Amino acid sequence: MKKTDGKWIVPEYYPDFKCKMSDCRHTCCQGWRIPVSFREYSRLIGIPCSRKLRERIDVAFAEPETVSEERYRWISYDWQGRCRLLEDGLCLLCTENWAECLPAICDLYPRSLRQYNEQKVACCSSACERVVEMLAEADSLKMTTAEIDRQPLIHTDVDEQSARKLLDFQKILKDRSTTLVESLEEICLRVNRKQFTDDSQSNADPLQQGLEILGRLTERQSYLYDILEELRERYQNDPQRYSADCQAFQERFTDWMRIFENVINNSLIYENFPFVDSRFDDTDAYKGLCATYGLMRLVCIGHTAIHPDRRALVDAIAALFHLIEHTAFYYNANVVVGNGAVLLKL
Repeated sequence: MKKTDGKWIVPEYYPDFKCKMSDCRHTCCQGWRIPVSFREYSRLIGIPCSRKLRERIDVAFAEPETVSEERYRWISYDWQGRCRLLEDGLCLLCTENWAECLPAICDLYPRSLRQYNEQKVACCSSACERVVEMLAEADSLKMTTAEIDRQPLIHTDVDEQSARKLLDFQKILKDRSTTLVESLEEICLRVNRKQFTDDSQSNADPLQQGLEILGRLTERQSYLYDILEELRERYQNDPQRYSADCQAFQERFTDWMRIFENVINNSLIYENFPFVDSRFDDTDAYKGLCATYGLMRLVCIGHTAIHPDRRALVDAIAALFHLIEHTAFYYNANVVVGNGAVLLKL
């Protein structure tokens, strides 16, 4: 990527993103552990607000096991797992004109602000249903520049050769002279040719492996777990049903490959693929990429077989990327995925 003299490199959708607020079906204000710094906490408890908001703020925080300046408190939840500052899908801080007091994560999410050497790159998480909708509407994930009045939250130093990898992988994904699976295979071969080639010879059952991996990585208190339960009930005792559902999915959503391409491409930027986790060698990152594609096929095909509409497709993708982009997914995939190449057959 070329230097842009203070401008940010962003996907074309980025400047147009707006939160759906109360129209969001699966709000990010529910079930997320949001850290609040000491400075943010002190500012929030001191605002001169309405009695209703004051009562909410008084019960809105929990102390983490390990307290630090940047993680001084967690935002706590009610019995339904919703943020206590939320009412009818709207944050009371915003409705009472205290938006400037929002914790940084609440203010920025789903945006990600990173700096690689001198280059600033921003994108949005595919765990947000509005982001998925925008990616589904776009012909392809095109990059542009934008002025953003923010400082990067994450700084990464990479050498020029490493920085080229992500650009090369994006170009491979966008090459529609091949299928999406063929593009992913090419990326995997470039990441770890020997291991991926060996994996490709396996006769393991991709459906059973996908269900097992999803079960090991998915938390019970999540929308993705509800989808997993649907999949188990539908396929555990009738695996042949999956082939018929695959056919129906591809007929119902003729643009599925373009949507998957855009979502995966967006996630490569968000996750800084293949350098997503310093705890493992980046030559093993192909396992997480295979799991990303395979699990997306599995949850989308199974969920839309039961709920055959486009909203269900968006919900399934967003639920999966809540797992992928907000947990140590690539590290965990490196541990639990024995054969990544098999998942490209789902």
